Amino acid sequence: MTMISIGIDKADRKTISDGMAVILADMTVLYMKARNYHWNVVGPFFSHLHPLFEEIYEELEAEADDIAERIRALGCYAPASFAEYLSISAIKEEIGSPEALDMVRQLAMDHELLIRRSMDVVGILESLHDSGSADLLMDKVRTLSKRAWMLRSHLE
Repeated sequence: MTMISIGIDKADRKTISDGMAVILADMTVLYMKARNYHWNVVGPFFSHLHPLFEEIYEELEAEADDIAERIRALGCYAPASFAEYLSISAIKEEIGSPEALDMVRQLAMDHELLIRRSMDVVGILESLHDSGSADLLMDKVRTLSKRAWMLRSHLE
């Protein structure tokens, strides 16, 4: 086994990876929810929301990939099953198909929840002097914040 010498000890890398795994789980559950909404949105807002939801799930997929790859770079394994994701995610999967604006509202609230949880993890990362993971997560927070604002704007 290759030794990892990046200035973060093994125990701290595990703590960091566990925090990042929570964000990965949240992003993946949110990805599936956005995909559900993309597939199932109906009504007068369809032509606008269908491509918006697609854009959201595609971005979330790429963001989750970045997080998983950071976990691997730290020498840990990324969770990769929905059972694992659902057990640690604060974001709840969607069962059924809500009304179009309820979909927007739920995605906005879930983005805000993911922002709050990401900021909690950033605090841990900073305390363990992992600026690489903290910077990566802050990039995600900026993207999530912009999307949350755009989603909320549909509800005004």
